[in-house]
Amino acid sequence: MKKYINKMCAVALMALCALPAMAQLNGSGYYRFRNAQNTSDYISIANDKFNYTTVISTAGGGLTALALSSAAKTRAMQCATKYLQNDIHMINDPDVIDLASVIYAQKRNAYSTNYEYNLIGQGTSLLTLTSGTYPGGVVLTFENLYVTISSVSGSGANTLYTASMALKASNNSMADLGVRYFVDESGKFDTDVSSVASQDKARWYIEQVTHFNVLPEVELNGKYYTTLKAPFAVQLSGQVEKAYKITANNSGVLEYEVIASTGGTVPAGTPVLLQCSSPNAADCQLIPTGVPVFTAANVETESGAPAATDVTTPTSDNLLAGTYYCNTDGSISFSTSSGTSSFNGNHNVAAGSKYVIGKDANGKLGFVLATGQGLTYMPANKAWTLSAGLFPTLATPSFSLSAGTYTGAQSVTITAEDGATIEYSTDGGNTWQTYTEAINVAETTTIQARAIKPGLYNNSNVASAEYVIETVSVNLGDVNGDGIVDINDVTCLIDHLLGLDVEEYVEANADVDQDNEISINDVTTLIDALLGIITL
Repeated sequence: MKKYINKMCAVALMALCALPAMAQLNGSGYYRFRNAQNTSDYISIANDKFNYTTVISTAGGGLTALALSSAAKTRAMQCATKYLQNDIHMINDPDVIDLASVIYAQKRNAYSTNYEYNLIGQGTSLLTLTSGTYPGGVVLTFENLYVTISSVSGSGANTLYTASMALKASNNSMADLGVRYFVDESGKFDTDVSSVASQDKARWYIEQVTHFNVLPEVELNGKYYTTLKAPFAVQLSGQVEKAYKITANNSGVLEYEVIASTGGTVPAGTPVLLQCSSPNAADCQLIPTGVPVFTAANVETESGAPAATDVTTPTSDNLLAGTYYCNTDGSISFSTSSGTSSFNGNHNVAAGSKYVIGKDANGKLGFVLATGQGLTYMPANKAWTLSAGLFPTLATPSFSLSAGTYTGAQSVTITAEDGATIEYSTDGGNTWQTYTEAINVAETTTIQARAIKPGLYNNSNVASAEYVIETVSVNLGDVNGDGIVDINDVTCLIDHLLGLDVEEYVEANADVDQDNEISINDVTTLIDALLGIITL
């Protein structure tokens, strides 16, 4: 049997070597594995723990039974399939929005005839998951379980592959669970111990990933925001404008810093807040670069692989944390080594424990309680904080004229913080327009004003002032307001023009010549009227 398998592997390798240069799988890089039977199903790594309890203990009697009983060995092979369903699963993501479907296939070595790969994603790798020790009374160390990827038909973008791995222990010759082929079993990831190279469910298209899309969650002042923690470095592209980190939380007010702009790169494993100029995922692109951050296998160190970052603890100058795995509904859980409890990594959202991007009850943008946003389990690759906080709110604009009652038209100017745009409304906030110059108030009006500023600034509170304009009866020439037009009005007008203190002076009546200016011409006009030369 072993000779037959070796022969088949050699044939597969020869076929793969004969592929044209345009074949989809071409050494280490970012790819997505799409099933040939269910063509919207993609492989994704869903957890960072190996379910040793299910694989070994459930077989009955632990390692001893596995070594001595063929029935227990068969049962262990069945259980191996179930553990892989916990660690790898299928997702429907034709639009490349779910980062979990982006997998870095790392070639084992540079030899052109070698097609063994470690599949890396979500901060871990398949090699990490399947290499390790069984934490029981007897240590069972699994071998380096690289995935063998072989072409079976087609060429170029239409090449179909199989992916398989030999599940066995290196320190126990009886613990050989056979070659397992990756299959899509009606939309669920599974493995098959038999050779299924001719079946569509075990065939895969391997698509090279040039970018993936991000879907904004919340809008502020014409910009759209979401959060992300990717296990690899990402370059901002398309309409992704900025990536921020949160540097401080001062009594609930968040301080932030731009760490990358369009064309720039966010370091691997860094949780960030992304700003986009479009609400559409297809417009907002990130380009994966470099080798992902992941926990290297404890049996063989991956060349050039950086050390893993903690998925919950933020860096010293970044208050954002994050998680990688896809346990969005609590359905993925598994036993610990004792078999007495289960855990969900960082996915569970305890009441009051985690805060995600959103708006508070007053519409202010910041990090608000996750449970208040309807979340029970933290979405994969989501960035969050451990304390609530809002982004800075602009100061309320001020008016040059106090609210009150005035006679005649008034001019009102509005001021706000430097760099802010002022919007005002005169219809109760139904419509807003940009403030550019002083507002002429000729009749009773309520003015509302708010300040808006680019970036992560919440709009100011709305300032409001009511100006009541009383209509004054005009009696031209009655400058002193005594109801009679006579020489006393001439004297009052001259005294006013000389800057003398005049107790009774009605400005509306003093503009005798109606040129909107009080001058000596008004004195002359008034005298002419008193002499009967003209009529007012």
